[in-house]
Amino acid sequence: MTRVSRRSLLRAIGLAAAGAVAGCTNDDTDGPTGTPNSGDIVAGPGGSYAFDPEEYTVSVGETVTWYFASPTHNVGCRPGDAPQVTLPDGAEPFASYDDGAVGQTVRQGETYEHTFETAGEYTYVCIPHSRQGMVGTVVVEA
Repeated sequence: MTRVSRRSLLRAIGLAAAGAVAGCTNDDTDGPTGTPNSGDIVAGPGGSYAFDPEEYTVSVGETVTWYFASPTHNVGCRPGDAPQVTLPDGAEPFASYDDGAVGQTVRQGETYEHTFETAGEYTYVCIPHSRQGMVGTVVVEA
């Protein structure tokens, strides 16, 4: 029978624990495909019905990129499409789906961009999950 010293056993346990923790870190990739997270706002991180961050601030003229970390999500900031949607007076509505196709979603791993030209607060939603509270805000400063 082979005897293992207490020191060797503790070292092995420590290395195993360190490896397990390293595997749990956020490496800015999406799931098993390893698709890079290349967005300012993540839609559906970990399969959740959320935007991360929930509120994001930019300056007039800046472009925001949404990264879709899980399937069945979209971005909609067209007041007639969902009751939670608001945008500043004179601002152009935007959406990741075609006009009238509120159920159209963006594929996992894809992105959507919008450039903000009007200062104010924009409240947008994921149309399929707006009733589950998937609502975000972009604050555009002058």
